[in-house]
Amino acid sequence: MKKKGILALFLTAALCLGLLAGCAGQGGGKGAGKASSGDTIKIGYVNPTIGPLAGNGEGIDWLIKEIEGYVKSVGGIEVDGKKKNIEIIVYDSQSDTTICTEMAQKLCEEDKVDLIVAIQTPETVIPVSAQAERYGVPCVAIQAPVNAVAGAAEKYEWTYHAFWTIEKVYEQYKSLWTIAGYAPGSGAKIGIAFANDADGTAWYNIFTQKIVEDGYVLVDPGQYPSGTTDFTNIVNKFKAEKIDILAGTNIPPDFGNLFNQMIAAGVEVGCVTMGKCCLLEGDVAALGEKAEGILTEVWWAPTNPYKSALTGITCAELGEKYSKDNGGRAMPQPAGYGYAALELAVQAFINAGTTKKEAVRDALKKMDTTTIVGPIKYDKQMGGLTYCETVISGGQWQMVDGKLTLIIIDNSLYPEVPTTGKYVPGNATQR
Repeated sequence: MKKKGILALFLTAALCLGLLAGCAGQGGGKGAGKASSGDTIKIGYVNPTIGPLAGNGEGIDWLIKEIEGYVKSVGGIEVDGKKKNIEIIVYDSQSDTTICTEMAQKLCEEDKVDLIVAIQTPETVIPVSAQAERYGVPCVAIQAPVNAVAGAAEKYEWTYHAFWTIEKVYEQYKSLWTIAGYAPGSGAKIGIAFANDADGTAWYNIFTQKIVEDGYVLVDPGQYPSGTTDFTNIVNKFKAEKIDILAGTNIPPDFGNLFNQMIAAGVEVGCVTMGKCCLLEGDVAALGEKAEGILTEVWWAPTNPYKSALTGITCAELGEKYSKDNGGRAMPQPAGYGYAALELAVQAFINAGTTKKEAVRDALKKMDTTTIVGPIKYDKQMGGLTYCETVISGGQWQMVDGKLTLIIIDNSLYPEVPTTGKYVPGNATQR
């Protein structure tokens, strides 16, 4: 009986210690301040490798090789008195917000990452940053309109974001409309196409207000469910109203269906400005020659004038290296942001000199550096979100030597970004 009593006491004590350790590991609790005890600094990254947003996630394996290789080449990062390499753990979101949440939770709970990257549209950034906030993990958020992210939570304590605001992208679109002959006050009719997801709703709220304020005529068929295949009602409204401009931000399958149905119905518009679905070479290739003439915002290009303060590489050098390593394929715009996100993550650990989560978060808060997408300093506030605004220019898909190429035709918002060509009138609805 005596031995059994001692054994029971030992097991009870062990169970209590286990429970205490488990409680300490929850974000926001005592575990939030713990430094990594492993041989590597762990960075989590949720990526849309497959699904409708896969174009945004293109190049992740190459990016990891580049950044991990850079850290090894300099002998590691000195944290907590020891030189450590980085390990970037990537999970595929499959372009699904629910899976984003699950994978981010796995990174925080099971992999115990020291920092997490939330990237690639609001559909990924919002659920991933939510888990970072829940578990008290420093989060580099990037490449999702600021308004959408800011509107998703009352307060962000662990997340620092970099991208443009929807007000800024609206100004860029207005510049493109003006170049195409539809200046503010012209009375041009603008038909809008926005899904009822987080991204579409954020754009819709700003565009419906600004379009009217600037003297355009708003043709609003209402938001549609993402994944819609039959756009008959929207197309009929655009045709009846005789719109001059089509504007929106759609996932590629949605825009492909809408645009093809507009052309089939004989809807003619003078100007097409479309975000998200018309940023990437692979996505516009699916439209073929129909993509010629479409206008869109440009987030990053190898012709941009920036140089990474961390690795010393320029936009031109990075674009050339990517192309060389990927069979001549141009580096996608989101890959530039993926590289920048990992630059910021590495720089945060260098600046902090530790993997203690509060210190890494504070290093992010004080960040003042130049990345491959331009200067990053988190000095703006929208709601409970601290963010840095990144550059944007205006582009048009043009046929160059038989290949669709995104040409930068407007740099009115950021003159330091060089243009690479001039506007060419016309699009598929006019041919």
